[in-house]
Amino acid sequence: MGDAYVWVADLDARPEEAAVLAGRVMDWLEHRGIVQGELTNCLLGDELGRPPGPHAARAVTEDEVAEVTVGGACGVGMEIERRVYVSADLWTATCPHCGATTEPADSGPDMWTRAWAPLLDDLYAWFGGTGPGSGVCVRCGERSGFLAWKIDPPVAVAHLGMILWNWPPLSEPFLAELAAVLGGHRLVTARTTV
Repeated sequence: MGDAYVWVADLDARPEEAAVLAGRVMDWLEHRGIVQGELTNCLLGDELGRPPGPHAARAVTEDEVAEVTVGGACGVGMEIERRVYVSADLWTATCPHCGATTEPADSGPDMWTRAWAPLLDDLYAWFGGTGPGSGVCVRCGERSGFLAWKIDPPVAVAHLGMILWNWPPLSEPFLAELAAVLGGHRLVTARTTV
C-alpha cells in the first residue's frame, strides 16, 4: 500500500494574502491540538511539516487515529504558491456552457487527454503562470473559469493549499471550521494515493 494524501485548496485566497492565511491556519491547527508546534521531517520529500497532534481525530472522519499517527510520512504542510490540485484517479470534466463531458476513448492512463488536451493545456498554463484561469471546451469552443467547470473527482486551482500526508478524509465539521478561519472562503478537498 502506497502513501496517500488529502489536499484542501482555498479557492478564494489571493496570492498576496496566502502566506498570512497559511500562518493563521497553522496557528489554529496547533491551538486545537490537531498538529504539533514544531516543524519536522514528516512530509514526503524534503519539506518540513507539522506532525499530528494529540487531538488529530477532531479533523478526520474516522475514529482510527492510529492510521494518522503511524510511521513514515505523516504530517501537515501548507502550500502558498500557484498550484493545480488533482486526484490520481481518472477525472471527468463537464463544460458549463454546452454540457459536453469528457469521455474515455480507449484504455490507458491518458484515456481522454488526447481529445481534451486544450483543457489540460489551459490548466498547465495557469499553473505555469501564463494562463488566464479558464479552460476552453473542445466541443463548443467557449471558455469558462475553472471554478465553473464540473470536475469529478475535484480539481482545483489555488494559491493556498494544505496537504495532509497519510491522513484519512477530513470531516465536514472540520472543513466548515477551517473555512471560517479563512474568512468564509470556499474550499475543495480530495484524497489521492501516490
